[in-house]
Amino acid sequence: MSATMTGTDFIAPIRTELEDFEHRLHDTVRDDLGPVAEAMEQILEAGGKRLRPALVFLAAGLGRPKSPDDVVRAAMAIEFIHNATLIHDDLIDGAPTRRGLRTIHESLGPNPAIIIGDYYFAKGANLMSQIGNPSIDALLSQTVMTICFGEMLQLTSQRRYDQSLDEYYAKIERKTAVLLAASTYCGAVLGGLDVAHVEAIRRFGHLLGMSFQIADDVLDYLATEEEVGKPVGNDLKQGTVTLPLMLARHDPAVDGRLEAILEKGTLMDADYAEVVRIVRGSRGIDESYAYAKAFGDKARAELQAFPPSAYRDAFEALTYYVVGRRS
Repeated sequence: MSATMTGTDFIAPIRTELEDFEHRLHDTVRDDLGPVAEAMEQILEAGGKRLRPALVFLAAGLGRPKSPDDVVRAAMAIEFIHNATLIHDDLIDGAPTRRGLRTIHESLGPNPAIIIGDYYFAKGANLMSQIGNPSIDALLSQTVMTICFGEMLQLTSQRRYDQSLDEYYAKIERKTAVLLAASTYCGAVLGGLDVAHVEAIRRFGHLLGMSFQIADDVLDYLATEEEVGKPVGNDLKQGTVTLPLMLARHDPAVDGRLEAILEKGTLMDADYAEVVRIVRGSRGIDESYAYAKAFGDKARAELQAFPPSAYRDAFEALTYYVVGRRS
């Protein structure tokens, strides 16, 4: 990795494209119907990393896009689909805030939140259809199906504390990795890369997504609410079992203290706080980061298929950023 390409510098080669994208994203939303536009504008104003659009632009930059407008459409479609999943996730979780702002279902009610989420799923598909590439359309529809299936898996495995690593991987693959893989795939196809290179960067996106989600699950135990934009221990309160807790349960130093709390059934706020405290002090944190870093290593290995470039450097920087970030 180049010495200058660290931290969030992964946006350096695509800074202009992302700035233009942000303006076009807001313009596209403002063209929508009143309450639907206002709700999405609220989400966009709350910020967000725009990681998925960045992946689309970076992957396209590895090749030579025939139509930069199509790259923007794909990036926008994926960002709308991502935000639609967040609207529905927040409703399912009963989350009162996201990034410090009231969630859509809190401000408008659950029924409008469902409709607005559905609308932006459809809008994403509509934007992709304007590109007119059947392989991209097929991948995107399969991706949305996979995300929905992942949500069902998460709901049906709530408070199951004895999950295996494979079961956990299956959940985070569907929850996060599949959309990051779709982002790099779409960019690569629109960049005109050959099949082998499209597959290599799609695998990179998948592995990056696995690393990203594991690190995100650690942050749920470590960071403050201000840093992550949602209550600490939120996953635990929703009954979502993640890797830090799974590994902490097997730490001999924890010595059954977690089991004693989790076996109570109905947990109070003080119980959740104690679980978070125990997990923070366990080897589950460092071990989880080791898993995240291992996926990052595998992702970087996929980049060897590409000649050196600012775009490849940016992808490499991303593998460090997703593990090292604090929000």
